[in-house]
Amino acid sequence: NHFHGSWTPFVVAAVLAAVRRGRPEVVDDIAIVIGQRADNGKKRFFIARWIRAVVLWVLEKWKHNIVNIPLGNTTVSIDSLRTWKRVAKERPTLVFPEGLANVTFERVRPNAGVFARSLNVPCVPCAVWCYQGRWYVQFGEPILWAENPELSDLQVGLSIARLLPADLTPKWQGLLDRWQRAHDAGSA
Repeated sequence: NHFHGSWTPFVVAAVLAAVRRGRPEVVDDIAIVIGQRADNGKKRFFIARWIRAVVLWVLEKWKHNIVNIPLGNTTVSIDSLRTWKRVAKERPTLVFPEGLANVTFERVRPNAGVFARSLNVPCVPCAVWCYQGRWYVQFGEPILWAENPELSDLQVGLSIARLLPADLTPKWQGLLDRWQRAHDAGSA
């Protein structure tokens, strides 16, 4: 989600539309993992309260397809991650592994790749971006995990970054070049 939270519904809609074109039979079963911050109780402007209410209503209506991971509160338990692991074995799951939303792809949330790897299901990278009012969705090949699990976050990041336009991945370009050189050397 490189467009901050307000664009998240558009990103999800673009991915679901792309999946529907290629695999229409799985769209209704897709689970979406979302991080939901605890309400801090601070007073919001009317429009922000209205948008939050609409989003919560949509989440409630689509709760069969939502795996909610609580964020930013002290009540987070391992139960949410266990639920995600169980759901991922049963149906396709859409996850946004970025740490912080930004206009460019900056980083992967620490241990997101490690956890995705531990699911022991195919992990297909997906890149979504908007250019001149048009949404683009690009799927990669399933990640072939390196022997060393400590490289999992890097593999997720590189797999996404290589699908995005270079101007959206400035922090990844050096790593992508090294990865490509290592790959080229290994296949020679």
